[in-house]
Amino acid sequence: MIWCSPWELASAVSNAGGLGVIGAGSMYPDVLKIHVKRCKTATSKPFAVNLPLLYPDLDQHIQTVIEEKVPIVFTSAGSPSKWTEILKKEGITVVHVVSSVKFALKAQECGVDAVVAEGFEAGGHNGREETTTLCLIPAVKKELNIPLIAAGGIGTGRAMLAAFALGADAVQIGSRFVASVESSAHTKFKQEVLKIKEGGTKLMMKQLAPVRMMKNGFYEKVQEAESRGATIDELFHLLGRGRAKKVCLKANWNKANWKSDKCRL
Repeated sequence: MIWCSPWELASAVSNAGGLGVIGAGSMYPDVLKIHVKRCKTATSKPFAVNLPLLYPDLDQHIQTVIEEKVPIVFTSAGSPSKWTEILKKEGITVVHVVSSVKFALKAQECGVDAVVAEGFEAGGHNGREETTTLCLIPAVKKELNIPLIAAGGIGTGRAMLAAFALGADAVQIGSRFVASVESSAHTKFKQEVLKIKEGGTKLMMKQLAPVRMMKNGFYEKVQEAESRGATIDELFHLLGRGRAKKVCLKANWNKANWKSDKCRL
């Protein structure tokens, strides 16, 4: 939910009875501090911060969540081995996002309190295994001894019920909230997300990191490049920098690459 989940959305979800999560991956350290402080003012309920472990400024982000006494941290995109013990010593609950049974077990060995098992249907970046949520959740549940949160393609009450039936203890929803009033995404971006129909997205750029893309002008460029066997360097050049920000905050639509949850404030 990078670019799309500010303090406004996190506090609204927490106030409504869920667990709101601030998407910190896109934020500079000073910006994250502002969002955490404002979220604490806007809700008396618990909330969380999501920290992709591959992003810069991670040390400063960790310091912020510790100083501000954020109760829960979701980690992703990397190994939780280094930071889990540090966070838990501060009384912070740690949840790690995985896409396979293998990494769920590794996260459990690292001492996390729970895992989010995210299936292939998810918006944004996906696991290379391409395991669907329907298959992933019962497989992880069978092997895990800690709470399991299901994610990936869940956006309705019926989908939540299905996840619970498969063994999930909770669900995580991202893309559904991109179009909410509290999301920081541009109105035009929200409208385009709502227009997406079956077959309107596809997993691309598997040489770099699998990412779900909406079928637009940029998608066509990527498809052409991959079909002729473009190198990793060519794909990096094509991707460029700041593309998600331009799409989510400025609604420069044909430059879009992420489906809905890859939208710095």
